[in-house]
Amino acid sequence: MTKKLPLPPLTPKEKSVLEYIEAHILSSGISPSYQEIKDHFGLASFNSVQNYLKQLTTKGYITNPVNQKRAIQVLHSASAVQDHLQAKVSTTTGSHRTKLLQARDEILSLPLLGKVAAGQPIENFKHDEFVDVPPSMVRNPAKSFALKVQGDSMIEDGIFDEDIILVQEQKSAGNGDIVVATVDNEATVKRIYVRARPDSGNSDKQVELRPSNSTMKSMWFSPDQVEIRGIVVGLIRKF
Repeated sequence: MTKKLPLPPLTPKEKSVLEYIEAHILSSGISPSYQEIKDHFGLASFNSVQNYLKQLTTKGYITNPVNQKRAIQVLHSASAVQDHLQAKVSTTTGSHRTKLLQARDEILSLPLLGKVAAGQPIENFKHDEFVDVPPSMVRNPAKSFALKVQGDSMIEDGIFDEDIILVQEQKSAGNGDIVVATVDNEATVKRIYVRARPDSGNSDKQVELRPSNSTMKSMWFSPDQVEIRGIVVGLIRKF
């Protein structure tokens, strides 16, 4: 019989990425998108995300089918090597899946401030509820909140009607970030770009709030009309 070789160890950053993927799947039922991984860890580019996922795939911890969104599958947990070593010297109680489910109980309660449109802007931050999330899904709990999405303009980024997005409060964002912004005191979630409007014949920069839905068009505003409320750092979906 061929002896099964132990998994190769993970670097600290690889372990953090795998733990985030595990927590995301446990909390939402789906794997995180490349954008969510990039935003959560503050990575410079999608190439960095791909490199980490390639390393985890090569080491046998995940599978990551090419050209499929949210298709990452965890084959072995981030603590698989440690569990293997502990098994040699002591009897462990409970499976790692049990430990993951127990870890899910270590949660944060973020304020659910209302509904935000993934279509046209609608009502803004009026509710007084809370939503429980794993700590690994937010970088700064003190400056984070949750919003429920209405509409389908962000479906190509995997954000659907009735999803709950996790938002880190900040006033600035980079081109291409998914943000929650207010226009005339009404909130919307879109990708943001600051640039000259191509069809205007004017070189002055405007704010483009771009949907991730090929059937919809961008909305354009002057910079003083748009207030960035935060960037989207996570998503929770209930079935």
